[in-house]
Amino acid sequence: MSTVLPRAIIFSLFILVVGASHASTVQYAVNNITGNTWQYDYTVINDSLTADIEEVTIYFDLGVFANLNLPVAPGGWDALVIQPDPALPDDGFYDALALGPAIAPGDQLGGFSVQFDYLGAGTPGSQFFEIVNPQDFSNPLDAGFTTLVPLPASLWLFCAGLLQLFALHTKRKRKTA
Repeated sequence: MSTVLPRAIIFSLFILVVGASHASTVQYAVNNITGNTWQYDYTVINDSLTADIEEVTIYFDLGVFANLNLPVAPGGWDALVIQPDPALPDDGFYDALALGPAIAPGDQLGGFSVQFDYLGAGTPGSQFFEIVNPQDFSNPLDAGFTTLVPLPASLWLFCAGLLQLFALHTKRKRKTA
């Protein structure tokens, strides 16, 4: 029996376990608008908190981001940006506050977006975020780093199948040689 099949199964199980982990997350997609102008589109997911998410803050590193803009925010949410400021010096941030219904446990909400100039090299990546309690602004309810929107499970299965076909093709090629 080929060792490729067990490896493909182990890899698939690993992807399923990692994808099933539960935590409050902020997922992002990043798109180049033009030149060094980019846009992050965020989805906030409340998987682990027992309380509603009423406010989220995402930080933009000083010296890496500039000219933050708000193209859109979900309905019922008030969003603002504070520019990174070298005079302080301090990072900038995007903050969104629920004016109506918040993100209940087990729910998610997309439509949070920020346009910006990226001063770094390559493609902008993950950022630090905090889930904030807007009642007293005490310790954050949760914090972490934004994650890239994951590929659908069907795409992972398709790729695993392609790897298996490639392995079988290679094995047959070796036998005929």
